[in-house]
Amino acid sequence: MTAGAPPPTKHMVLEAIDNIIRTVDAHAREINTRWGFNRLPHIVPIELTEKFMAQKRKWQMACFECVGSLLPDDLDRVRKHGDAMIRAYNALEQNALAAGKAPAPPGTWGFETDDGKAIVLVRTRAEMGQVEHTPGTTVWCLEEIGQIITRFPQLVLTKQMFPDAEVIQLRTPMAVRELIDDEMADIPW
Repeated sequence: MTAGAPPPTKHMVLEAIDNIIRTVDAHAREINTRWGFNRLPHIVPIELTEKFMAQKRKWQMACFECVGSLLPDDLDRVRKHGDAMIRAYNALEQNALAAGKAPAPPGTWGFETDDGKAIVLVRTRAEMGQVEHTPGTTVWCLEEIGQIITRFPQLVLTKQMFPDAEVIQLRTPMAVRELIDDEMADIPW
């Protein structure tokens, strides 16, 4: 806040805290996309990992304690630890690069569906553009698969209740269908 400027309104504080959290989250997603989920803190020296984890705890506590706050002091605390988190991620990345470590390459998994369609699966939407699109092949990313899964809560619940369950296609034989789909003409009511 600049000298002589009026204090921020309650709405401005709420919005500013939300924007800071979104910015740090976007930076973390970008790092995780580039290096692999939570991989970067584990390929640098332990001292740097410990510093990063300590800062991450401070950031998480600031978010937990200050989200929804209307106090300018809480905004300053979130801003301070948000800036520190971005610096911490950048320090990890710079250290890893200086040590000759490389970001994770785009991973692809290819398979064929039961009806013969060729599928290539990648981690992120950004990696979809890095995959050669051959005729007859469809490229999907994990985020898209996640969106499909969430549209079928019964499947999610089943997998939670029965962790070893597999999703398979069930086919009812035609003879059984005919028995089930009769017109019920013989029923008197």
